[in-house]
Amino acid sequence: MIDLEHALKKQKNSNWTLDILEILWISFDNDFENHGYYSQKIKNLPKWEYFLSDLDGTFFRWVLQKEAFSIFSKMIRKLDATKMDIDSYYHFLQDYKFFSTLEKKAYNKEIGYTEYLNAWIYLLLKHRELIPWADYIAEIKRTFSWRRKVNPYRFSLSKMKEVLMSWKKFMFISGAPSFIFDIYMNTLREYISEKLWEEYSKNIYGCGSYINIDTKIVTPMWWKEHKMSFIEALKTKGIYESIIWGMWDTRSDFWISYHLDKNWPFYFVNPERKVVEEFDIHKKQNIDYKIIIERKDLLCTIDKENINIIDY
Repeated sequence: MIDLEHALKKQKNSNWTLDILEILWISFDNDFENHGYYSQKIKNLPKWEYFLSDLDGTFFRWVLQKEAFSIFSKMIRKLDATKMDIDSYYHFLQDYKFFSTLEKKAYNKEIGYTEYLNAWIYLLLKHRELIPWADYIAEIKRTFSWRRKVNPYRFSLSKMKEVLMSWKKFMFISGAPSFIFDIYMNTLREYISEKLWEEYSKNIYGCGSYINIDTKIVTPMWWKEHKMSFIEALKTKGIYESIIWGMWDTRSDFWISYHLDKNWPFYFVNPERKVVEEFDIHKKQNIDYKIIIERKDLLCTIDKENINIIDY
């Protein structure tokens, strides 16, 4: 049984040609148009004007995967170890120990955040038989509802309000696993119903990365190629009458902006450093790019020409 540490080493030795999940022999399926989960989502989308947005790190501070894995690990630690398969439990503890180190590195910006998130999915798929899956999903729903895990950035929420109040559609495209993402979306719709109006909540849509737990097939949405393929599928189906804004946070999302109609703004909300460093390289003409910084009581638009990056 390959452990997380060696899987990451093998991934790096392959010059990053393999995703960490592929090293675990997880199958990747990139057919968004014909895949059951996505085709049903697409079927239910009305043809309209859409605002496209990322979720974690762009719309709100919370990280879906991190919270869901915390629930997963807590449930395992509460189990009676004497009634579990000792080898399976031991392998989980070894992986979790290394994962905790990865988590610290991710938050200290020592490794890419995607490496940390995909390591989490790796652990979930590898060790998920340690607990009853139905109980795990029920606990996620209970926790999300109980804590009201909706704490969006003020700017991001204001853009959502602006879109919904103009009767346009708001769509999230997220790398978060579908079984987590769909639970969160229900929580978000309840939040919008309470804070704004129930009718507005019906204009919020979204898709996460489909993960078939039983067959270990993943249809990912975490690399730019995956997101672009999904957007192209929506265009092929004629879902988008126009794309009227975008809101993301990483350099790879410049390619998402290319789908906007001309002269609409594309917002980088609390972006990673590479967005600033390569701001003038990837921009497309006729798109109004804006860098938004929100921190504590500070909310501002940054003029790229006046940014001075300081290293310590």
